[in-house]
Amino acid sequence: MPGFRAVLDEERFPLRRWQILAVADDYGVDARTRTKLEQVPDRVYADAGEVMIALAMTPAHLAARTPL
Repeated sequence: MPGFRAVLDEERFPLRRWQILAVADDYGVDARTRTKLEQVPDRVYADAGEVMIALAMTPAHLAARTPL
């Protein structure tokens, strides 16, 4: 996913979830990343960092983590 972060860094923020999904579709993210993006809260994101934090908190991301 570092590639998508770089794509987001080039975008003009603020962005809403639907706009982030459009960027992801244009970039061609994989299905797993697309699923995570669909699960981020529908709100305005000020920058790419906020998007990445929201991605890390999605049910799909948390379910994929291995326990310590």
